[in-house]
Amino acid sequence: MTKKHLLVEGWRGVNHSIALVNQHQLLELVRRPSLRLSHRDRPFAIASWNRQANASGFTPEDMARIDAIPEPGDERPDVVLSLSSPIAPVRQDGVRQLTFMVTELGLGEKSFEGGAPDRAAYTAGGNRIVTPTNWSRDRLVDFGFDAAGIEVISHGVRMATFHPLSREERATNRANLGLQGDEFVFLNLGVATWNKGLDLLLIGFARARQRHGHLRLILKDQRDLYGLSIEPVIKDVVQRHPALFTEGVLNAIMVVPGNLNPAELRLLYGVADCYASPYRGEGFNLPVLEAIACGTPVVVTDGGATDDFVSDEVATRVASRPGDQLDAQGRVAGRYREVVDEAFVQALLDHVDGWRSARPRLQDHCMDLAQRFSWARAVDRLETLIGRDD
Repeated sequence: MTKKHLLVEGWRGVNHSIALVNQHQLLELVRRPSLRLSHRDRPFAIASWNRQANASGFTPEDMARIDAIPEPGDERPDVVLSLSSPIAPVRQDGVRQLTFMVTELGLGEKSFEGGAPDRAAYTAGGNRIVTPTNWSRDRLVDFGFDAAGIEVISHGVRMATFHPLSREERATNRANLGLQGDEFVFLNLGVATWNKGLDLLLIGFARARQRHGHLRLILKDQRDLYGLSIEPVIKDVVQRHPALFTEGVLNAIMVVPGNLNPAELRLLYGVADCYASPYRGEGFNLPVLEAIACGTPVVVTDGGATDDFVSDEVATRVASRPGDQLDAQGRVAGRYREVVDEAFVQALLDHVDGWRSARPRLQDHCMDLAQRFSWARAVDRLETLIGRDD
């Protein structure tokens, strides 16, 4: 069998979500006997990113496999898979190109290298766009891409890394974080941008804590990667809702600083009783899938990207209303969902009141879902797309 030469152009060595997707896919692609793999590194979106401050967290053995993928040299590949931001233009040499695109709210011309893209070129002939959710696909169609040329291929989760903690691990790591045995812990790892809904989470948590004084909230500061701190968001909601954010509420919020590797992230997922993500817009929301793989139930926005992979057995989908973002000319530039405040608070309270006792039974459902959304299965679909001759 003649192997197809696949050239991947993307990011390695850092923990940005697109880089993580690329690296997980590379670890699977390099095992495929139908492919001969090469890789060309694309410039990082932010010049200051580096492997020390923004390490991807893969094991040395995995990073060695990723880094060992050779450069293509002058050889013409059969297929190119491009993953970067801004989005690279389509090649002009006739090589078939698969372009990874993901968007949370919608694309703009600034999403592309060189500004205004040739929309038709990305789906012409054998070229295809690859995106991870139906929500993201719909936003690409809103931008003007041909829906027939867009392939929805889910992301995955690596169960060798993300799996439930033992009872002893959970107790030890909760104690290490200063969590009391009777405290119910919500977790969110999202960056402090509007689309992640951190403000909605903080307000909902504060309202839920009015009913239950044993609630805690753990957040992850992402300033090392994005230069964005959680502190301004907290300050803003406190100023807008001073009666809600008492000293007790603020003391119940823990912010974890610094870069965490996947093993450390697993511990955070495992010590939490619920992962809460009232996002307005997500391209996929990988932490939700990772939390589920660790046996932790989730609360998410209904109608968004996570509809593709959450199930009622492991998730509460909170009712939401659609919204439009408008540009300076009053045109729709993006779309989002906003959770209904009362429904979100009730979803948090429902978890406090009943889901902890169901946690052991949940883990079977969680592991089943995680197996169905593995990186191996995701790359099976990608390999099929690479192998087409259209």
